[in-house]
Amino acid sequence: MCMLSIVIVHYETPRLLQQCLTSLFAESTELSFEVIVVDNASKGAELQQVIQKFAGVTFQLDKTNVGFAAACNQAIRMCRGGYVWVLNPDTVVSPGDFPQLVSFMETHPLVGACGPRLVYPNGELQLSCRRFPKLSTLALRIFRLDRFIHRPVRSYLMADWDHDSIKEVDWVIGGCMVLRREAVEQIGLFDEGFFMYYEDLDLCYRLKQKGWKVYYHSEVSVVHHHQRTSANLLPNRQSYIHAKSLWHLFHKHGLSWH
Repeated sequence: MCMLSIVIVHYETPRLLQQCLTSLFAESTELSFEVIVVDNASKGAELQQVIQKFAGVTFQLDKTNVGFAAACNQAIRMCRGGYVWVLNPDTVVSPGDFPQLVSFMETHPLVGACGPRLVYPNGELQLSCRRFPKLSTLALRIFRLDRFIHRPVRSYLMADWDHDSIKEVDWVIGGCMVLRREAVEQIGLFDEGFFMYYEDLDLCYRLKQKGWKVYYHSEVSVVHHHQRTSANLLPNRQSYIHAKSLWHLFHKHGLSWH
């Protein structure tokens, strides 16, 4: 039986994808796992080289960019594992990471989602777990006003906590989260109304509504080559998508302004 299904949504970063896949297969493990990559209509020939190199990986090549949530759902529908690890292609894992995360989920049956400690390539901590926000806090972050009004955003990002212990949290970012298949089947897949951004918050919110717990696991560390393009001071496509997803989140769950 396949214990873990690793789901990767890829778009235009074949070199990082190859690095991620190499790290997943770097050392043998007794844990049975599969890897499914959904490509959102990337261009260029480099991806084909990655496909040829990793014959044991299942690749789904979409003809159009359907967005992160929809692509994740395509892969989850193909999964055979009891746990689903949603993993960004710009991550690098260490041997033992996914067996340790699965072991934690196995011994904590009420946990529906778990996210590891994320670090930048230089080893600096990346804030990857959150408190549920107020709408005003997300607006401050999107429009970069948190440079002037710090406290609400620091609280939202849990920057007031050292991230050095295993802790129940409100939500963890979808770039690296392990989901219990049973829990996902109960609450439903990612909401495809989010092209990108906040689909992870929405999923964790729905898990909490059904009594599942969400945890941050400080003892497992994953490198994440993260670039927050939506935070550019000038308007761009990413900031537009970010704002659109925020609007969808607000209408779906009725977030309060303050």
